[in-house]
Amino acid sequence: MCGITGVMLQRPGNVGEYLLRMMQALQHRGTDSAGVAIYNTNAEHDKDEYILMVLVRDFPGVLGQVGNAIGNAGGDIRNIEFNPSPRGEIGLNKYIIRVPNRDVLEHVVENINGTKVGKVVSYGRSIQVFKDLGEVPSLQSGYKLSSITGTHGIGHVRFSTESRVDRIHAHPFHTDVYPDIAIVHNGQITNHHKIRRVLERKDHRFTSDNDTEVILHYIVDKLQHGSSLKEALEASVEDLDGPFSYIISTPTAIGVARDKLGLRPAMLSHDNSGYYISSEEVALISIDKAIKPIYLEPGEACVYERESD
Repeated sequence: MCGITGVMLQRPGNVGEYLLRMMQALQHRGTDSAGVAIYNTNAEHDKDEYILMVLVRDFPGVLGQVGNAIGNAGGDIRNIEFNPSPRGEIGLNKYIIRVPNRDVLEHVVENINGTKVGKVVSYGRSIQVFKDLGEVPSLQSGYKLSSITGTHGIGHVRFSTESRVDRIHAHPFHTDVYPDIAIVHNGQITNHHKIRRVLERKDHRFTSDNDTEVILHYIVDKLQHGSSLKEALEASVEDLDGPFSYIISTPTAIGVARDKLGLRPAMLSHDNSGYYISSEEVALISIDKAIKPIYLEPGEACVYERESD
């Protein structure tokens, strides 16, 4: 069983530190990989600037190939932040790019993914995804997780049961067709092949064989057709089969859902600093020993919306 966490702070703060503590408390649930998605909705970017987090292979010429992919699609690189993986071979670089519209942005993502040296793991106005193989301390040593500030975020420690162990299959999952949304998941979706076929007929493009990516595209499809996040989560509980709980994040909210049989746990808590979600009490207690968890009922969904500053 994997471990999942979520944090929504009342005011912008050290989200990375909160997620680090919670994920370390859940490390016994999996050592295959670890990752986070952190949102900074107060970041100062021009309206035509976006953040891309890109896995890049570590060999000569890579930066040129990724740069050409961005430029040939009509994007303009404003800044690059280099983040070499503590394991070597592949780094996770942060690009700030300027594009004239969303179509060009999606073309940039498609071009990068079309190279043999780069893979976009997140893109949007406020999201940054950091993920790597191994245990939680690798995120701290490689990407200084505890120093990353923001408004909210989600985290995951993975024990793989049904798909490959690599950086692409590590959580959180992000989609190439909808910016600023991510998901972490514990459990299995037993009808994910059926749901995937339905979504593929609606032109959803999948980049892995992981059932978690199916949940993400399912929610995106609901949002694109006018559902609220809460409505989308409630629908997923009815349509998805198997033991599962998951946490999903957008620029303004985090939501959690639990399977209708209650086969995977999910719980909530809050204090004066914010709201917290996890699959185990131990993660919540790592924030405050006085916290009393509220257990999500089987088939229940909950959403925390971010208040405007």
